Amino acid sequence: MLPKKESLKVEFKSELHRPQTDDEIVDNVVALANTQGGILYLGVEDDGSVTGVDKRHRNVNGLAAFIFNKTVPQQSVRVTLLHEDDKPVVGIEVDNSAQIVSTSQGKTLQRRLKADGTPEVVPLFVSQFISRLSQQRSYDFSAQPAPESRLSDLNPESRDKLRASIRSANAQNSLLSFDDYDFDRALELVVDGPSGPQPSVAGLLTIGNIDAIRRSVPAASAVFQVMKGTVPKVNTDSFVLPLVDMFDRMSDLMAPWNPSHEVMSGLIRVDIPDFDHGAFREAMINAFCHRDYARMGDVRIAVDDDGLTIANPGGFIEGLSEDSLLTAQPRSRNPQLASILKTAGYVERTGRGVDVIYAGSIAAGGMFPDYSQSSAEEVVLFLRRVVPDAAFVAMIGDEERRRGAPLSVWSLIVLSLLREHRRLSAAQMCEFSHVERRRIVSAVERLVECGLVEGIGAGASRAYMLSARAYKDSDGLASYVRQRDIEATRHEGLVLEFARRNDGAVATSDVMDLFGLSYISAYRLLKRLVDEGKLRREGNGPSSRYLVM
Repeated sequence: MLPKKESLKVEFKSELHRPQTDDEIVDNVVALANTQGGILYLGVEDDGSVTGVDKRHRNVNGLAAFIFNKTVPQQSVRVTLLHEDDKPVVGIEVDNSAQIVSTSQGKTLQRRLKADGTPEVVPLFVSQFISRLSQQRSYDFSAQPAPESRLSDLNPESRDKLRASIRSANAQNSLLSFDDYDFDRALELVVDGPSGPQPSVAGLLTIGNIDAIRRSVPAASAVFQVMKGTVPKVNTDSFVLPLVDMFDRMSDLMAPWNPSHEVMSGLIRVDIPDFDHGAFREAMINAFCHRDYARMGDVRIAVDDDGLTIANPGGFIEGLSEDSLLTAQPRSRNPQLASILKTAGYVERTGRGVDVIYAGSIAAGGMFPDYSQSSAEEVVLFLRRVVPDAAFVAMIGDEERRRGAPLSVWSLIVLSLLREHRRLSAAQMCEFSHVERRRIVSAVERLVECGLVEGIGAGASRAYMLSARAYKDSDGLASYVRQRDIEATRHEGLVLEFARRNDGAVATSDVMDLFGLSYISAYRLLKRLVDEGKLRREGNGPSSRYLVM
């Protein structure tokens, strides 16, 4: 099946009036290889209509060999001759290259989306090579010597602050006994440059002087904005600080715009901020840690009436997307910078900081973090303001006190989905959360065991809902009863519909198969319908039949 329209990974080329030239085909193959890979279709119009490929391009083996010889490094592509609407189409499948690819004539190209969402082929300039390679994790810009930097560019006061953070995270860390030279070398704040030791990009970003950061890493800037309606309340100019100071500065700027709401969790008063402090700090530090420092632009933190936006230049690195953030292996565009920040305790040591963002966003009844506005140029995270759900907060608090440990992010996701949708199957929870089935099923089973969730039905039709224990207040109990009544009514209706379509009769075994129920449960359901005068029993024992009245 051909795609319906062009995208970053799909390109249509018409050969209705003339065949594509050799250079045009190679240019498009190179652009796909330098972006995300994809498929080039010859014989398809821009609107997706099939008009057919020219005869000269139907030799799939010859076309693949030609492309191999006209690309540097040589690219192996898969060429297929398709037939759509009785017209031949050639599909050229191109892998995403781990190297920068050029045509044999020296052209280096990439794909990007225009403002209207359609793709185009544009040059990939030498200045963009670092961004491309670091996105694929084949080049760590943060580990390189900072251009034009000197050892005197490292700030002693910032180094002391970094030491204090390491001491707070792990007082036994052997780095704390090192002198400044060995400390800088061990953390790779200093590396060997062309003319001897000099600060690394990561070292300069972490503890460098402001003027030196501006000179050597000019992209390392940030802005903070607050909007009330259409009126700006805070709008800082683009500013630069070493990261040991930047994190505290951003937290201080955020504090006045993140009010708390007091709710009761059992007998304990809990302050719930609009934006969870842990989620904000983790998301903010991630933006600086994983941004593309070879691409100009600010890390942007903006607060408005709807919520909080944290954006950083550089899209998701290779292998990550908004749908895989929770399940993919932790990866960084700047591994050396990430290593320094982990050692100092700024970021989650396991690399699972996204779990903290999710857990903090939903633990008080908030919405899932929203990465949907992210693009190839930037990662954009939106956190909606939390309207605290006191009953949900109390439920989480009670269970965590009972366990003596926090609930996992997977359990919080399940509880949040059931709170919002009332009743879901495991498959639906996987679909809504983009979490793999094994994690959802495992979390559901643990929540069923502890009594926060209960299952309804069996087999493929089995669904889940919050249990009576989760609905302690009167309104919640009413909701629980309604959900159970809805399920019972649904089963009764399906039994009657089955009987009407089955010559007016239904047996206990039919009900067992229909809902995956035990014999006793199926018998009780049928007996209830008999008592209500909707069915009439005929015969005795397991062979009884129930007739529609």
